[in-house]
Amino acid sequence: MGDRHSISATTEAERTSSAPQVALIWLAATMTASSLPVGVLIAQLFPLAPFLWVVLLASTLFAAVGILSIPGFVYGIPTMAVSARVFGKSVNKLISLSNWLSQLGWQAVVLVLVVYILRSVFDSYGLVPVNSSIYYALVLAVLGNFVVPVIGYKAIVMAQTAGALFLALFAIAILIYLHGGEALPMMPAVDYFDGIQTLGGISLALMGGAFSWTMFASDYSRYVRHDTSLSKMALWPSIGGFAGGSLILALAITLYVHGGIQVGPAGLTIMATGLGTSVLYLGFCTFAILGLLASNFLNSYSSAFSLAVVVGKDLDRKKFTLLDALLATLVGIYMLFVAPSFWDSFQTFLDLLIIVAAPWTGVMITYVLWDVLPEARGGLNRLPHRRANVWVLAIGVTVTVVFSNNPIWEGYGAHLLHGTDISPLVGVVTTIVTSILYRVLFCHQTIPDGQERVGTLSKPVVRKITD
Repeated sequence: MGDRHSISATTEAERTSSAPQVALIWLAATMTASSLPVGVLIAQLFPLAPFLWVVLLASTLFAAVGILSIPGFVYGIPTMAVSARVFGKSVNKLISLSNWLSQLGWQAVVLVLVVYILRSVFDSYGLVPVNSSIYYALVLAVLGNFVVPVIGYKAIVMAQTAGALFLALFAIAILIYLHGGEALPMMPAVDYFDGIQTLGGISLALMGGAFSWTMFASDYSRYVRHDTSLSKMALWPSIGGFAGGSLILALAITLYVHGGIQVGPAGLTIMATGLGTSVLYLGFCTFAILGLLASNFLNSYSSAFSLAVVVGKDLDRKKFTLLDALLATLVGIYMLFVAPSFWDSFQTFLDLLIIVAAPWTGVMITYVLWDVLPEARGGLNRLPHRRANVWVLAIGVTVTVVFSNNPIWEGYGAHLLHGTDISPLVGVVTTIVTSILYRVLFCHQTIPDGQERVGTLSKPVVRKITD
């Protein structure tokens, strides 16, 4: 993958990747310790949910990322540039700005998790004084956050992929050692499950999983060879995300149930005694830290796509990783030492992230299935109903806010559900249904729009569609 294109289309020479390789990218993106607090919150907040079903269903919905990978493959442009075709440039700048801020938030969360894991290792083996272990951990984490980008983008992609595979092996070993099947029953211990809590658990998993990635779905598919089938382009990212997301969530819940993860006002601690042997503990922590540092670089690298859309030109994404690292460090320090609770900050961040991401995802899924697929198969380019899409998004955002529940506010919908937050599911369903109704009721014509289409597609795809 090259560095020259932030909003412009990739060239034929850059299309050297394959759909299975994209699956590895999404496995590496999801198989990181950033999902540990999500799993802990699921186990804490929704004890009557069948954890195995929550993990499997939430991971299956990574298919949304697979679907939204198609436009990047077809047009050769990143997700936020595709979004401009749907909502118009001015509105899309606001969407892209929110996406950049959310990615900045993830970078801060990841930095905090690196600090917590390093502190856990220091305290477990008495390597530094207990009262100062968090400061030693912070210095090392910040140093790693700024040093990792020096090794280069391609090297980091390879390192993160290898690290994710090793982390997956350690996760499987820990799940076997701790009898993960007992911690992840298909039914809770009380022999019945609460449907609302199940939806709440799935929604929380989506906030920290699939729906936090949809706004980057096309960023990597645009490097895939143009002779790849559309079905493979959707399938392989879904498989990679499902595998990584389900495994790390299952591990997080299992560790929490068995005491391998302890949470409290001081944040998160991974207990050596809870992971069994020292080999499993140190191996897991090592690859978790390395994976998180690599993930943070890729987060900042990809977030420059969104920033490029805001400013309206291609950016040198390597340079902007330093800006993101600096801002994320400041936010991370706030979460560590100023915020009343890491968990409150984390829950608030997830809810703020999903307010735009979930309804946006619904609009984009409809756009891909209704417009992009027929166009890619040689059909006519439909009218860009941008004003209608903006209104649909506004309706979805409003509904999402109403069903949100976090330390800042509790929406009326969440109040009716006894505080359970199902806003991601409600938001995406609202915009899908509204988009379909609008198209069925008011859209009956298609028009050839070759000039706009040719201007935005990469040359091989133009030939495939127009020949």
